[in-house]
Formats: sequence, C-alpha cells, structure tokens
Amino acid sequence: MDVLSVSNRIASTQLSEQLKDALWFTPTSQSIHIIALSVVFACALLISLRLAGVGRAAQPLHIAIRKKTRFMYVGLVALLITGALQTIAEPERQFGSPAFWIKMVLIVFGLLLTWWVERSVRREPQRWEDTAHRPAWSRPYALAYVATWIAIIFCGRFIGYT
Repeated sequence: MDVLSVSNRIASTQLSEQLKDALWFTPTSQSIHIIALSVVFACALLISLRLAGVGRAAQPLHIAIRKKTRFMYVGLVALLITGALQTIAEPERQFGSPAFWIKMVLIVFGLLLTWWVERSVRREPQRWEDTAHRPAWSRPYALAYVATWIAIIFCGRFIGYT
C-alpha cells in the first residue's frame, strides 16, 4: 500500500467527512494543538537551560526534569490526539507534505532525547547537580534538544505550504 492509497482511504471515511464538514473542528483542534505544543516546547526549553547551567536552581535537576517531562508527556498526548484528528480530517494535506514526514521523524527523535536525558539524570542525580561536574556533552545536548523542538515547530508550520 502506498501513501496515496492510504490517504484516499482515510479521506473516504465517515469520520474524515464529518471532521471536514464541522466548521468548529479546524480552529478548535489547531488551538488545542498550539497550546499543547507551547507546553511541550516551554518544558523542553527549561530542561535545556538547566542542562546548560543557565540560571539559578530552585530545585535539584533530577526533580526539575521529572516534573517537566510529566508536563511534556501530557502535552504530547494532546498533540497526538489533535494531530491524529487533523490528519484524519485532511490526510492528503498531511501525507503529501515532506514537512509532515520530517516532523514525524523529529518527534520520534525528540522523544528519544527526552527519555534519554531523563534516564541519564535519574540514574546519577548527584553527578548532574553541580554544573562543573556534568558530562561534557550536556551543553551541546541541551542545544540539540531545543533545536529539535524548534525544528518540529517549523515543520508543523510548513505542512500547509509544501
């Protein structure tokens, strides 16, 4: 099965037709999607800043990361739901865009980065508390981490234009 046939099958479903016809659906789902994305990005940015040693710490890093990743995962569930519904409503637009596929790959990469840093910090919390003793890769990682989420945002915006 190719992408075009999958797209056509989804577009011909009753749910897809109902979502396309509902005037409230697109602005509502996109608004929820943007709010959830804002939560995910804000958490990713705060984690990156902490990993880079920027600012004063109000709480230990492992606790801060645990709290922020919880918010991220809730936001990611909301993104998954709204994104899936938007894809069902307009499968041709989503599947036909290279930006959509790049975004999907980047989301998987962003999730792996989130899981990996959360796991690394949780395993050795004392090592991560002092910025002078953190692994040398923590600053470049922080930059790559936030850059990944910025790239996801850009790809999401470009879906409609490619």
